Amino acid sequence: MEDVRKEDLKNKKNPIIYKIMFVVIVATVVALLFFLFKDILIEIIKYTKADDQEAIKELMKEKGWFGYLTVIMVEALEMVVICIPAEFIQIPAGISFHPLISILLCDIGVCLGASIIFFIVHVLKFNSAYIENKQKKINTLASKKSGQSTQILMYFLFVTPIIPFGAICYYASNRKISYARYIFTCATGVLPSIVTSIFMGAGVKLFISNDLPLWALILIIFGLGTILFIGMFLIAKRYLFKGKKIRNTPNSLWSYLILFGFGLYTNLHGKFIYIEDEKYEELLQMKSPILFLSNHLSSHDIYAAFKYLYPIRPALVANRYYTRGKMSRWLLSVLGFIPKGLFSPDIEALRKMFKYVKEDTSILMYPEGRLSIDGNTYPITHGTSALAKKLDIPVVILKVQGSFLAASKWHKSNRRKRITIQVERIIQKEELESLNNQELDSIIKESLAHNEFEYALTIKNKEKNKAEKLGYVLYKCPRCKENYKLNGSGNTLKCECGFELNIDEHYQFNENEYGLKNIHDYYKWMKMEETKYIDSLDDDSIVIEEEVDVNKISFKGEKYDVHGTGVCTMTKDSFSFKGKFGDEEVSFTHTHKSLQALAFSVNEEYECYNDGILYYFYPKENRASCTRVALLYDILDEKYNNKN
Repeated sequence: MEDVRKEDLKNKKNPIIYKIMFVVIVATVVALLFFLFKDILIEIIKYTKADDQEAIKELMKEKGWFGYLTVIMVEALEMVVICIPAEFIQIPAGISFHPLISILLCDIGVCLGASIIFFIVHVLKFNSAYIENKQKKINTLASKKSGQSTQILMYFLFVTPIIPFGAICYYASNRKISYARYIFTCATGVLPSIVTSIFMGAGVKLFISNDLPLWALILIIFGLGTILFIGMFLIAKRYLFKGKKIRNTPNSLWSYLILFGFGLYTNLHGKFIYIEDEKYEELLQMKSPILFLSNHLSSHDIYAAFKYLYPIRPALVANRYYTRGKMSRWLLSVLGFIPKGLFSPDIEALRKMFKYVKEDTSILMYPEGRLSIDGNTYPITHGTSALAKKLDIPVVILKVQGSFLAASKWHKSNRRKRITIQVERIIQKEELESLNNQELDSIIKESLAHNEFEYALTIKNKEKNKAEKLGYVLYKCPRCKENYKLNGSGNTLKCECGFELNIDEHYQFNENEYGLKNIHDYYKWMKMEETKYIDSLDDDSIVIEEEVDVNKISFKGEKYDVHGTGVCTMTKDSFSFKGKFGDEEVSFTHTHKSLQALAFSVNEEYECYNDGILYYFYPKENRASCTRVALLYDILDEKYNNKN
């Protein structure tokens, strides 16, 4: 009992010790970096611009060994505290010193840092929740590649830009590996990454001196990054995935490159915060394939989910439309994409899901089936619970917040927004088997439920064009009750009748006589008004009818689309289309049993599948009606579901 108490006391002290060490080391790194930037880097940049090579040599001679020692110490110490990226010293080193000297200094620094970590783990027996937290994903990856040696895994991780050098060294130090083998692996494994950063720094130096044009600098950076990824690819293909089927699955090595490219876009607008709490730890311990369900606010959700779940690589279920280009079809195929027709039965998609589960691959689905229009969660698609129970694997529900503010269905922000993602609920197989479909539906709905404008109250956004294109979404004026008379400009939504709303830094409206607090509130008010309109009609009345241009979408590519014209008609019971494509006449009708919703693009088109063919409808009179048509159908579908 006494030993247990001593161990508990030790565990309580460790975080305090680590915090003190962390503060001291970070302070040291900051001091050294201040010296490097102030006394060396800035002066070198100044002399480089003036093309004064003699002044550079004189400066380095004057600083002596302390300049070299700074690079070594910063590289070593940033590994110990883990959180500081290695590039923070490597690129400046490439600017300050000769490339070969820079590579040697950084490699010595890595070896020193790796040795300190080895000493901390083996001699001081140091343990910290902070370090363990940084190693979670390495441990999960290692468990999936249990047949590989620690050395091979280290080589792979060192050329993976996601994981810090220090975390890799802490992980390896806790494994059965000799110091000689460990330090040799560190010294050689980090070289590709160091060389890449050093030559990027050297390229920047040449650019500053006007000896290298901007296009050449960009080409060098892109080329070096590509070489690093190819190295990672070859190591992984030769050792980590040897004998495994890696083609056309989410575990394909190409997925790293594709997702990195997608991240370059999404990161322009989002600062992702990945919440790694107890539920997340439970997720990493799960061995079987998993069905991931997530709310869907914007395209950023996909990148956030894939990065958050790494090294778990789920197969994404999404709109078949994205496979119609040759390049996109190949890229999505590599990612193990499962194409599905929106809001329509798709036997092929179901077959592929069951096939992936059988091959021990997880699935990622967005059960709303479409992007949010008002920052709130849409109803989940019919059959989600039945599918979850048929797949018979654990269900993990993810919650994303903030991505709607970063890139909504109609407007992309020019400022980075805080986007958080976390595990909201885990349903293990035992619990799943005990729930009926209605109970599971309720759990999923409750877990996915989100109001983006409540989240917006916790952040500030000083963007000056928050109302841009908003008139295409909030189309009905509360004062004059007219449709399509509102216009969004800057942070103001204004109607032709003079009604005006301003959006503040928390995405809230100014006080108004109608009590509309935000976009979600406004959209909810419009829904109430449209519900009154529908209720005022006779059962056999036409709810809305409009002439449209229409495209039959070809999955071979845009040039194969077939164009036509026709009329879309919505009644309380159905949605129908009647039109012509050249000499071919086409007509079809969907009830709410066969079509749950009309997907749409704001101020552009609405769409549906019929007999496996995708139709895009473009209103002739006013494209802003797309939002209204989709909302009217949602109201009617909700009435149908309540009735049945």
